[in-house]
Amino acid sequence: MISMLIRLKVLEHKVAEFEKLVSTLVADIYANEPEPKIFEVRRVADQPRTYVYFVAFKDQAANDAYANAPYHQNAAPPIMACLDGDPVYETLEPFY
Repeated sequence: MISMLIRLKVLEHKVAEFEKLVSTLVADIYANEPEPKIFEVRRVADQPRTYVYFVAFKDQAANDAYANAPYHQNAAPPIMACLDGDPVYETLEPFY
């Protein structure tokens, strides 16, 4: 399993747009990708413009399918345009 934690901070005037774009992207992922996966996005409770993605894919092929899917390719640029700085990526590894 490939899993990651991604932390993003959103520009104040882009929060509504970001949330709409990400909600659509997550719906597209669950509707179109057959492999078992986790793709959850949450707002940090005490940091209203900070979001955390927790993503996990069965294997590299499933990760690549997501990365190359048209809905991801179309959503990524406008989502990135909403950010206040670069995302912070943390690769997670299983321990059990």
